[in-house]
Amino acid sequence: MATIARYPTVTPAPSDEDSPRGDAPGSGGLTTFGRSITAKGRISATDHVIIEGTVEGEVVVPDHGVAVTGVARIHGDVFARTVTVLGHVNGNVTATKLIELRASSVVSGRLSSPCLIIEDGARFCGPVEPGKTDAAIALARHRAKNA
Repeated sequence: MATIARYPTVTPAPSDEDSPRGDAPGSGGLTTFGRSITAKGRISATDHVIIEGTVEGEVVVPDHGVAVTGVARIHGDVFARTVTVLGHVNGNVTATKLIELRASSVVSGRLSSPCLIIEDGARFCGPVEPGKTDAAIALARHRAKNA
């Protein structure tokens, strides 16, 4: 099981059984998409998401963070508040706040975010379009609503 400490941009609010968990943006639940799971199609969530398996399709988590672990593979676009990549992503990545490409990441596609961190050792092929972030976010939100 992944630990939150390994993914600092995906930090859900602490919760216990006595305090209710709201569904409002920023409420901070956490969903782990396990190593043995392979999904084809669109994945959307109202929680933070840690992906350890394989996804062939879109990942849409507009108000929360997505972490792609070192063993994960995504073949499709990712749209979230924050995106941290340690594994493989073949598709466009759009974040409303931050994209992090860690040293073990392999990413092929367009990156659109107001803030981008690329660690030494990360492999990336594609354009970085910070000036087009607003347009990319608007398009991703439109697609999310109409999907």
